[in-house]
Amino acid sequence: MTEATRDAIGRTGAVVVLRLRDHGRAVEVGHVLAEAGLGVLEVTLDHPGALDALGAMAQALGDDVVLGAGTVRDPALPEQVAAAGGRFCVSPELDVAIVAATLAAGLEPLPGTLTPTEIGSALRAGARMVKLFPAGALGPGYLRALLGPFGDLAVVPTGGIRHDEVAPWLEAGAVAVGLGSDLVGARPGPGDLEEIGRRARAVVAQVQESRAGS
Repeated sequence: MTEATRDAIGRTGAVVVLRLRDHGRAVEVGHVLAEAGLGVLEVTLDHPGALDALGAMAQALGDDVVLGAGTVRDPALPEQVAAAGGRFCVSPELDVAIVAATLAAGLEPLPGTLTPTEIGSALRAGARMVKLFPAGALGPGYLRALLGPFGDLAVVPTGGIRHDEVAPWLEAGAVAVGLGSDLVGARPGPGDLEEIGRRARAVVAQVQESRAGS
């Protein structure tokens, strides 16, 4: 299942980070994103009700949408994420215990890394894909430099990247780009769904253009 998860992330070219402070419309938002072509969604676990929302989304959206959990900072969480229907766990930092627990739960770990030392440690711990965080402040040039010694690295830059800034990261070598509040706000209302769909389609267009030009 983990290989299929990595394939889905790479195929989609974006991971939508849902850092929600109101999960009431999580399923609606998931439908809008999936219909636009963004079917890899990360629900951060830093708010009460996030695991319940993840479970509700898994039941409503089905297997065509790949769901995961973010802000995973406790090795006990990956089993709960798996039970809720999640397929990957993302952390803001590298914690080898969380990488091990995620793999043991049959899920894909995406530990947070920034430096070559952290990337090397993550790979030795068993991670096959890493999150580059916080990437936005450093820019695509930093990723391009990292991929010199880590040429085959599957990396998802995340943090401070706008929905209209996806293409430069893909062109620099990212397998996908993590997109947060610029794409989906913390408290999406019914009037926000159309704009979320528009932004999502803009992301899909950038991914397609980048792939066509590569």
